[in-house]
Amino acid sequence: MFRANNKKAARRSAGQHERDAHANAPRRKSGLVTVIQAEIWHRRYPPASVLQALATACGRPMTAADIRVFTGLGITLAARGWSFIRECSGPEVLTFSYQPSDAGLAYLHHGLEPVTTVVVTLDRSLPADTVAGCEVEVLLVGAPRRQARLTDLPGLTTYLRVIQAYRPGEAIPVPFPLVVPG
Repeated sequence: MFRANNKKAARRSAGQHERDAHANAPRRKSGLVTVIQAEIWHRRYPPASVLQALATACGRPMTAADIRVFTGLGITLAARGWSFIRECSGPEVLTFSYQPSDAGLAYLHHGLEPVTTVVVTLDRSLPADTVAGCEVEVLLVGAPRRQARLTDLPGLTTYLRVIQAYRPGEAIPVPFPLVVPG
């Protein structure tokens, strides 16, 4: 019995030395840990607005001019009846849906887009000019799921009225190239 207690004490003591060594080591967070922590935070508390999504630390900080452009886009879309989808948005992706185009769950069950959606993807690895480096995917209601039309911010704003007016069965009104998931 006495030997068993000595072994347990020795193991505890060895474990304590390892914990002390780790406690005294300088604490460094790797980039991966920081990214994972930001992702966990985002999943628990999705952003309530474009500004809040862009304020999340991720990659390079955005310039004030870029923030104004994307916040202005959010305001423009909201004024035209679009909704910011907070659960699908974050520091690198802004997602909006156009509720007047909602065709219902029947479309979803048939593998078609149930509502017109716009996904703005930001490349925050670039040192500057996030606006020029962003891609905009337009998912039109009634189109096969995940088949997006690809454009940029000027293309989106130029064709926004046409995108909003589109309904399933009509000819595709935008000249954007089709992106098929691979």
